[in-house]
Amino acid sequence: MSAAKGKFLKNISNLDDRATWRKIPTGIRVGGAFMALGLVLLVFAAIELFTSGLLQPFVVTPGFLLILCAAIILGAFATTSKYEPSSKAQIISLSIAVLMVIASRLLPTTELYVVEQFWLSAWGVAALICGLVIRRSQIPKSN
Repeated sequence: MSAAKGKFLKNISNLDDRATWRKIPTGIRVGGAFMALGLVLLVFAAIELFTSGLLQPFVVTPGFLLILCAAIILGAFATTSKYEPSSKAQIISLSIAVLMVIASRLLPTTELYVVEQFWLSAWGVAALICGLVIRRSQIPKSN
């Protein structure tokens, strides 16, 4: 965004006019959700690699899935523009994500299924690529 456009936005007094400038496209939010999911999966893969060793099975628990859901919410709603104030929906959704992380620690460690360790990295890289492709598709094309 150019400096001239930024000065223009500061001069807009009507909040409804500002709302049209501050809306973040859905594709950016979805791409952010995929990127956050990918990063969390890669962090879990690294932690599992250093704690259990190479090519050990990874136990998927309800707490792990809840953390992944919290990462998706965080990635979708953490995206803001420079001129966008925090909205109620954003604050509520990020609060829900924090509560989900806290709840994940309180859930029992019931084994839902077991996967090989490399799947965490594969899913993480796939989610990062999906997020980058989705976010890249939202960038305006210049002629």
